[in-house]
Amino acid sequence: MKALVKNKSIIIYKTLPNVWNNILNFKYATDEVLINHGFYDIARPSYNPMTQTKGGLYFDEANSIVTYDVTDIDFDQDIDILDEEGNITGTEKRYKVDDIKALKLSEIKSKAGRLLQPTDWQVIRKAERSIDIDTNIATKRAGILAEVNRLETEVNAFINYADVLQYRVQFFPSDEIE
Repeated sequence: MKALVKNKSIIIYKTLPNVWNNILNFKYATDEVLINHGFYDIARPSYNPMTQTKGGLYFDEANSIVTYDVTDIDFDQDIDILDEEGNITGTEKRYKVDDIKALKLSEIKSKAGRLLQPTDWQVIRKAERSIDIDTNIATKRAGILAEVNRLETEVNAFINYADVLQYRVQFFPSDEIE
């Protein structure tokens, strides 16, 4: 992929044209010829979209490439609190750690519910008719509940918004019950 830099504007080409300014087989031209006609490589820095943003494309003359800047999101950013008339009454954090923790905890409980649901009938049978829960099912359910406690402890230990945001809820040893 190349970019044409012309009059301070950038046009991206997924494939180069066969003919350019009367040059046949232009797409096979050397880098020197391409640069002479304003075509440059596009450098795509890696970034994490959960914790970083990327800016618009620009031409980096020093390195002769087209690229974009990557910046970290400021998770400590404060915003103004406005009253009904638009007056500032205080400030608060834009990104609240407790809010994102609540979402992760909800995800944990939801996943646990889906894992427990196929065997809930045995728990109901035990409660209604005093028929014992199969030992292997009781063991697996206890394992899921222990995993819920472990995951909730991990989430609650985070103090950084970005860390909670990137946390992936994964049940072990397995997400399935027989």
